[in-house]
Amino acid sequence: MFRWPPTVDAGPIFPASKSGSISSARLSFATELVSILKAYGFARVRNHGVAPVITKRLFKFHRQFFDLPLSTKLTVQHPGGESPARGYSPWAYEKTAVIRPDLHATSSRQKPTQMLLDAREQFAMGPPSDTKFETPRLGEGSLPGFDTAMSDSYRQIAKTCSELVNAIEEGLGAPPGCISGPTAGGKGAELNLNFYPEVERSVLEDELDALKMEGGHVKDDQKAATMRRIWPHSDLGVVSVLFQDSIGETGLEVQLRGPQQNKFMPVSVEDDNDLVLLVSNTLERWTNGQLQAAVHRVGLPPAISRLEYTSEFERILVPERRSAVMFFRASPTVDLHPLPYFISPENPAKYEHITAEEYLRGYNRRLY
Repeated sequence: MFRWPPTVDAGPIFPASKSGSISSARLSFATELVSILKAYGFARVRNHGVAPVITKRLFKFHRQFFDLPLSTKLTVQHPGGESPARGYSPWAYEKTAVIRPDLHATSSRQKPTQMLLDAREQFAMGPPSDTKFETPRLGEGSLPGFDTAMSDSYRQIAKTCSELVNAIEEGLGAPPGCISGPTAGGKGAELNLNFYPEVERSVLEDELDALKMEGGHVKDDQKAATMRRIWPHSDLGVVSVLFQDSIGETGLEVQLRGPQQNKFMPVSVEDDNDLVLLVSNTLERWTNGQLQAAVHRVGLPPAISRLEYTSEFERILVPERRSAVMFFRASPTVDLHPLPYFISPENPAKYEHITAEEYLRGYNRRLY
């Protein structure tokens, strides 16, 4: 029976020693973390420095925000375009499939990625100090305390991301500051609240649809769907840190490495304050492929995905899901070319020069 690696305890790096010295426990954690990230692209982490009271308050406001009338949420709507995401994105506004079009040729029956939609809403917040791309503020009368809770959560989670990046740098044996320096202060980071509303099962596509197609049992009026909760993709930043509002398997799936690389397996958490740490594209670029970004998606909860196709299929309801994700990115002007430490005559640079801002803008032109 397949098992993901166990949850790792980040206690040795919180708080980091003032002297910056590497204790044996800290180095052991850093080494174990990097080993897991190399093998799987992600790790589950406990005792990570974000207090449970912070995440509980965040998810309280998460629920209250998405329960607001659509007209209220649209007062802080993200305008779209190539600039960093800020504010509310309505249902199916973002098209994650465009990030990795190479992943969707079979599952989407050759449909253009622009037609493959995400069945979710989201709210994105940038750095509280960012005056160039400000996050629109919800009127205090609409949801008192929301802006404060988001800012507090942002700072706490960004601090944890910084410490985890420091640990990855140490575990790789890389020169101090070469990875952690360009991410210092979280100047390029973004905190996203994701909401996947309850929907009928027939709205969402998964492998079951492909099997029906291959078996020739789909009637003319049973059209293949073009929606998933999130299509398979990898994130653009250095790392992504994800919290979800319940334990167990709620739909997050990560692609296996090696011979089973076309298979996705569900990821569960055992404690409601555990986080999932994902390697993202920038870290893959900087390490010249030594760490590879995690390809992941949000599918159906396992209990729903095992239901057989019946005449009652359309009336099966997929329960709602909520998550909060920090996309921890490099500062906008930083180059995403592989770092010198990871380049050698035997392993020349695999990625071109491009700044973090140019990289993000290039994808956002297609995402929205």
